[in-house]
Amino acid sequence: MGSLRDVDDVETIGEQFECRLFKKHYLIKGLLWAVLLYGGLVLSIIAYCNPALLPFSPLSYVFNIEVSPFFAFSQGSEYFPKPHGVRIVALVPFHYHERTAILDCYLQNNLVQNRGLLDQVVFIPQTDDAFSLQWLDALVQKTPEYAISVGEDDMDWKFTQANVLYVRIDGDVVFLEDHTIPTIVKTRLEDPDSLMISANVMSEGALSSLHSHHGVALPYLPELDEADQDPRTNGQSHSDWHASNLPLWNGPAAFVIEKEFRPPFQGHRWLPAAEEGLDRDPIASAMRRETGPSLQEWTVSAQHHYSFLDHLESNTLSRYKFPLWKNPPEAVSRTLGCFWGKDATALRELYGQQTASEGLSTIWTASDGSRPNITIDGKGLASHYSAEMAVAGLDSTDLLERYHAYAQENVCRPTR
Repeated sequence: MGSLRDVDDVETIGEQFECRLFKKHYLIKGLLWAVLLYGGLVLSIIAYCNPALLPFSPLSYVFNIEVSPFFAFSQGSEYFPKPHGVRIVALVPFHYHERTAILDCYLQNNLVQNRGLLDQVVFIPQTDDAFSLQWLDALVQKTPEYAISVGEDDMDWKFTQANVLYVRIDGDVVFLEDHTIPTIVKTRLEDPDSLMISANVMSEGALSSLHSHHGVALPYLPELDEADQDPRTNGQSHSDWHASNLPLWNGPAAFVIEKEFRPPFQGHRWLPAAEEGLDRDPIASAMRRETGPSLQEWTVSAQHHYSFLDHLESNTLSRYKFPLWKNPPEAVSRTLGCFWGKDATALRELYGQQTASEGLSTIWTASDGSRPNITIDGKGLASHYSAEMAVAGLDSTDLLERYHAYAQENVCRPTR
């Protein structure tokens, strides 16, 4: 028989074994909690700083925020050669020569002769201004692929050549990525069911909410005193588009942009605000309203444009992007879209009765009451200078000079 001491030794060994198991159990449990807490911290930081990197919104579970219907991240597109046997024509409603002068640089780069996809560009005048029409005539004379259509205001929806692929691009577009037009053309050819493939037009239509997110819309405020401008920026035009060269905003601590804010002076700039989270910029203020931000408020539009130029310089345009958004519930911008001629009649029913000043209709249905089969391709960006929705304000900024300076520096070909 074993001694009492042997029994005690066995009990001691058992207790030590149980103690080691207990310690190991809690060590593993502690490590798992540490991993979960660390992962939650990382997700919280990403969700706050750049929510577009996540396929879901962690904050939506806490604050009951509507989750985006897509994974909003895409860097760009590869080169897409012109499809054989497909004629591609750009339709350009023409309003103001100052804006179309900027667009011209982008159109030139998209012509077939310059390794682009456009066989022809047809301008459709939407103005009676004699000087602008003379300017357009002179422009068309310089480029064989350019033409002018004489027709009604909505002539851009009345083409009946079913086998022609059209790219409708508003004449007030002031920025295009190199791959924007190839991207929507490629997607339209690959998607036979869609009426139209819209480009990712900055902050317009269904994209207004997405492009108003923190980290996309940056805190910019209008300079209040003309004396604060650098003397070198005054005069005929501004030659510098870089946001990094703007001074920080300086003004009253209690300053807040109200909905009916008047332009401080002609040619004023919007400057980056040092303090974030104060909710005094136009977009942050509008986000608290039930209707949200609206481009019909010139201050909201101005902040979007200055934010866009900031991202353009810092190479962070990916914050605006996503792959595809099929049949969004809200109206899709008509600013830049690709469609077959056979679908022009159906598109005219959606867009033809809306004027630029009215903006997009809140009633987004086809004639049979269904949701229009339209897709937004988020990989190619465009910026649209839509001052008609806020006549009193946007033209009082220096935005057109900035877009013009960028195009001259990076896009425009040598003078023909």
